[in-house]
Amino acid sequence: MVNIVLVHGAFVDGSSWSHVIPYLHAAGHYVIAVQQPLTSIEDDVAKVKVALGTIKSGPIVLVGHSFGGLVISEAAHNNPSVSALVYVAAFGFDQGESAGELGKNYAPLPSAQQFVADSAGRLALPQDQFLKYFCPDVEEKEAKIVAASQGPCDAVRFGYVAGPPAWKEHPSYYIVAENDQIIPPDMLEFFAERMKPKKTIRIPSSHAVPVSHAKKVADLILEAAEAVSK
Repeated sequence: MVNIVLVHGAFVDGSSWSHVIPYLHAAGHYVIAVQQPLTSIEDDVAKVKVALGTIKSGPIVLVGHSFGGLVISEAAHNNPSVSALVYVAAFGFDQGESAGELGKNYAPLPSAQQFVADSAGRLALPQDQFLKYFCPDVEEKEAKIVAASQGPCDAVRFGYVAGPPAWKEHPSYYIVAENDQIIPPDMLEFFAERMKPKKTIRIPSSHAVPVSHAKKVADLILEAAEAVSK
């Protein structure tokens, strides 16, 4: 048995892993899907560290989607209990980088103009735009549920400057969502190439790859789990 900790990104919650988790359970693994507050990267990292601290034995595979990639990079730094990292259409920053600054190297996506702030200054996508840009390849009924339950996030995270990346310390795996309309696919390719992971897979998916291609995501996580269990 391997411990698998799943870390969602901004604009969703832990239920975004609901299609992936059954595959991991069927393989006999222990799974935690962290419910992040999305109030700041620091708060998200702290929540993941608490989850990691509840695991007392066995290897840990830490998985991050979207901004969850930044969170797992921060949480797993200098953490010997983590055995492997899996980045799912996720930010894989090096030290000193941020989403805002690195994003200037890529053509802006139309979705970037659609985010709106609530009265607390937290960002979300209007539900119709969420369906259009975040999860266009998810069945409509389910996509509407994901859109309705999205988690607004702080705007400050786009300027958060990454610390030393855990992907330089632990074996890593990477999934590129080739049809991503939230993070430019070229940026995802950049992360994957620079990270030099043990394995990269490319899926013709929207940003919601854990929902729309759950088995392929689970298969890579299981591959990482098998490698660390030996």
